[in-house]
Amino acid sequence: MNAAVLNASSAVRPLQCDIGFSARRRGTTYVGRQNVAYPFHLGRQLQLSGDPPGMAAVYLQSCSGGIFAGEALGLCLTAAAGSHAHVSTGAATVAHSMLEADALQTVRLDAHDSAYLEYLPKPTLMFPRARLTSLIEVTHRPGACVVVSDSFGVHVPDGMNGSFDWYRASIDVRTPAGRLLVSDRMFVEGDDFESDVIGVMRDRTVLSTLMIVTDGPIIDSLSEALRGALPIEPEGSWGVSRLPNACGLVVRLAARDATILSRLTHRVWATVRRLRFGVEPAARRH
Repeated sequence: MNAAVLNASSAVRPLQCDIGFSARRRGTTYVGRQNVAYPFHLGRQLQLSGDPPGMAAVYLQSCSGGIFAGEALGLCLTAAAGSHAHVSTGAATVAHSMLEADALQTVRLDAHDSAYLEYLPKPTLMFPRARLTSLIEVTHRPGACVVVSDSFGVHVPDGMNGSFDWYRASIDVRTPAGRLLVSDRMFVEGDDFESDVIGVMRDRTVLSTLMIVTDGPIIDSLSEALRGALPIEPEGSWGVSRLPNACGLVVRLAARDATILSRLTHRVWATVRRLRFGVEPAARRH
C-alpha cells in the first residue's frame, strides 16, 4: 500500500459503524445515533464503576472473528457538546494471515464543545503473514478532549510459524477546517520487530501509542502527573511527550505482554480521568 492511501480523504472510505453520543440537559450522556453493520456489533450502554456520573460506556464487538485479507473497515465516533463517552472492545482483535491482499481500518473521532471521548480498544493481535494499515483521524476542537490508543502485538497460534508481514499506523489530528496539527506515523515489518534490531525492544512484544488530544492548562498538569504515575517497570517501557501546536500529549508504551501493557495503559487512563473529573475508573478485565 502506498502513501496515497494514508493521505486519501476518509470521506470516500466505507463506514460500517457510525455512533453519535448526545447529552441530556441534566448531563447524562446517551447513544443518540447508531448505524452499525457487519462485522461490528454494539453492546448495550453501560454505567461502569468509577466512571463520572452520567458518562456512557459502550463496547464494540466483532461478529466475524477479526480482520481478514482485503477488508476495508470504517468506524466513526462523535461526541456532541457536553457529552462524556467511553468506547472499548470486549477482547483483542485478531488480524488474520493475509495471502491475497492487505487490510485497512479507519477510525474517525470528533468531540465537540466541552465533550470528552475515549476510544481505548484492546490491542490488535498480528498473526503470521498479516498486513494491516490502521488510520486514526481526530478532530481537535477547543475545550474538548479525545483520548485514543492504537496498540498491537504479535501472536503465533499453535501449528503456525513466522511473523506478520507489516503493520502501518497513523494518527492525524486536524482542526474542524482540516488544518493538520499532528501527524504521527509508524511502519514496522514483522521480521524486524522480532529480531531485536529496533531500538531497545528486547523482549517487548506489544506496542501502544496513547494520545490525549486537548488544550489549556491541563496539558502541563497532565504531563507532570503522568511522569509521576507511570512506574519503573522491568517488563515495560514508557515515554511522555508534548504534541506540537499545543494540542495535547502522546504516551508510548512497550511491554512484554498484553497484561503488562494493560496495567500501564490503566495508569495513563486513570491519571487523565483523575485530572479531568476527580475520580479514577475501576480496573477493567484484561
